Amino acid sequence: MSVSPQLIGQIIEYTLKIMTIKTVLFDMDGVVIDSEKLHLKAMGLTLEQNGIVYPETMLAGFVGKSDRSFFEHARDHLDDRVDVDKFLEGKDALFNSFLPDMQFVDGFLPFAQFIQSKGIATALVTSSSHWTVNQVDELLGTKKWFNLIVAEEDTVKHKPDPAPYLLALEKLKAATDTTLIIEDSINGIISGKAAGCLVCGMTTSFDKQTLLDAGADKAFDTYEELKSTFF
Repeated sequence: MSVSPQLIGQIIEYTLKIMTIKTVLFDMDGVVIDSEKLHLKAMGLTLEQNGIVYPETMLAGFVGKSDRSFFEHARDHLDDRVDVDKFLEGKDALFNSFLPDMQFVDGFLPFAQFIQSKGIATALVTSSSHWTVNQVDELLGTKKWFNLIVAEEDTVKHKPDPAPYLLALEKLKAATDTTLIIEDSINGIISGKAAGCLVCGMTTSFDKQTLLDAGADKAFDTYEELKSTFF
């Protein structure tokens, strides 16, 4: 007896609705702060300022990955004169100059307040450095919404590897079957699913179908949609 796709969809919706979420892990760029485009702009400008030409499609491939991996790729595939540490410093300086334009992703603050009021454990799990996290915190006061920060320096392997999320789960003593991960990138979704958690995609960087094709369990345009589904 075959089961219709519609029925399967209804079963999945029901299962998600009755789940008890005890932990929420957030990516930062594109999930907490509307910054993904600013990071990409700073990385591209760093290459341009050093006379390095790169394909237009290259930047999109590093959404959700660390800055270091971007410049290592540039060194290995574009120009072996790329000094990774020097370029990282240049990128950070450019990104810092863009910070006054930084804002929270729409809906994050009321959602974070709701989560905090429920006593749900939270972590920020980002491919950005602690330096970047601190710069953003000085501007927007982001750290107060999280019980734990996991940044680039905290793991040897980075997204799409599950290591950052596995570290957060370990430190929070959280179970995978009661943990929700919120991501906006393909690499982040792959990382979260490999860690064994429920992963939801936010459409700040990619459309819903792209996020679902990457493995997201659900995809949302707004935090209000996400909240009404799980809480």
